[in-house]
Amino acid sequence: MIKWTLWAPVALAGYFFSLTAYAQTISVEGRGTAEIDPEYASLGASVSHTANTALAAQALVDEAMANLLEGLADLPIDADSIAAGQLRIAPRYRWNPRTEAQEFQGYEATRDLGFQLLLLEALGEALQSLAERGATSINAPVYGSSQVDAARAQALALAYAKARSDADALATAAGLALGAPDAISSGSRPAPVFRAMDRAAPAAMSVEMAPRYEPGRLSVSASVLVTFSTSR
Repeated sequence: MIKWTLWAPVALAGYFFSLTAYAQTISVEGRGTAEIDPEYASLGASVSHTANTALAAQALVDEAMANLLEGLADLPIDADSIAAGQLRIAPRYRWNPRTEAQEFQGYEATRDLGFQLLLLEALGEALQSLAERGATSINAPVYGSSQVDAARAQALALAYAKARSDADALATAAGLALGAPDAISSGSRPAPVFRAMDRAAPAAMSVEMAPRYEPGRLSVSASVLVTFSTSR
């Protein structure tokens, strides 16, 4: 009885070690993409002016910003999204090669404007208003949609299906039977990517009409890393 008590744990440990040593897994990565139509656009612009004093430069950009904000009144925008409070003032110098010295040019003041346009049909009108009312720079529209989370869920499902398909193919080639997934992890969450679409050329418009902008679609991607157990 004493010998059996001492050797039984050793034999049992060897048995489980044997199972672990011969266990096999397959790890695969799958990628999926879902596309959705954009619903809104975030727009940004800025106004900059230079004057002899910082106060004068600020007054110029404040006046220009008031003009830009006035132009937003008739646009379909989210009023709570308007941001026009950022102000930057800095002295400006220019190198004079003749005197080999920096020469003071004045103070440059800059104010930024950002807002969300709720109807993409008004995108051309909004961009035209910003340009006509004195914006010195206009950022490219950033499109968005309320369906991004749903699209990501669809992309994840497609990514898993792709991973499962690849794992099935690998298991068959290796003469293994594919089991349940042991581990699943998703990659980082990239921002939706705007994908332009080929469209027919728009009909000619009169100069009085705002230019027409037709955005493409938003591409939402996801990736998953899946480890499957296998058996012979």
